[in-house]
Amino acid sequence: MWTWLNYTIYIIICVFSGSATAAGFVAFISLLGVFPALSEKYKIIKDYWIIEIALILGVTFGNILYLYNFSMPFGYVGLIITTLFGGIFVGCLAGAIAEVLNVFPIISRRFKIRKHLPYILIAVACGKAVGSLIQYFVF
Repeated sequence: MWTWLNYTIYIIICVFSGSATAAGFVAFISLLGVFPALSEKYKIIKDYWIIEIALILGVTFGNILYLYNFSMPFGYVGLIITTLFGGIFVGCLAGAIAEVLNVFPIISRRFKIRKHLPYILIAVACGKAVGSLIQYFVF
């Protein structure tokens, strides 16, 4: 039998665990230097904290929406817009991490595929899109 004390302890543990996970995600992206790179690219070097705040707010609201299982009746248009923004975020994050870590130049030199690199990137993007569509429509 759960008492109010058990529920309170359970809620505290869940909130702290989720906060630690979200803080780790934001710290990981900050550590890679993605924010300064984005602010330099968009010429807002002195205001790069705006990007950090936007990411922290996005992570926080995303966790709240996921935790409380909110239903948003936006229909197919809302689904398309939400999916588009989610894809843009994941694509920018992957591109920023790859740029910061210099993944593509290292891979192209090691495997001697420098002249075929654009085709490989297109194939990776198409594979990601097809995999997402299969996951959405099949599973």
